[in-house]
Amino acid sequence: MTKRFACLLLLLVCLPLAACKKDAEINSTLTELDTFTAELVKKVESAPNPSAGVDEAQKFFDSRKADLTAKMQSLKGMRGYQVSDETKQKLTSSMLASAQRVAGLQLKYINVSVRDPAFKSKLDKLTKDFQALFTA
Repeated sequence: MTKRFACLLLLLVCLPLAACKKDAEINSTLTELDTFTAELVKKVESAPNPSAGVDEAQKFFDSRKADLTAKMQSLKGMRGYQVSDETKQKLTSSMLASAQRVAGLQLKYINVSVRDPAFKSKLDKLTKDFQALFTA
């Protein structure tokens, strides 16, 4: 009976540590996603020509897509007991903020999109590709 109690006690002590380990992994991935999103948006906004900026952003996205997709899949595989409630909230708000930043490009460049269907098509593709990170 004491061995069972010792095993149970050990499990109860290790479970929060496992959550902390997953929290650190999630926080690292979210930091990387936030940095990536900021750089992606910057490539579009800082370009003298919005169309060229979208092209550059798409190339940047494509170069990191496989790595980010794998990390997002890893996040989806984590169980609720492995992650603290605080980190779950941070995960949700960070992913939503990233998606909104990229989708915000469509609002920012709506005038360009109306006049240039090719630009609109490229921007729509970039936005859909980015959003697919969260649904794949």
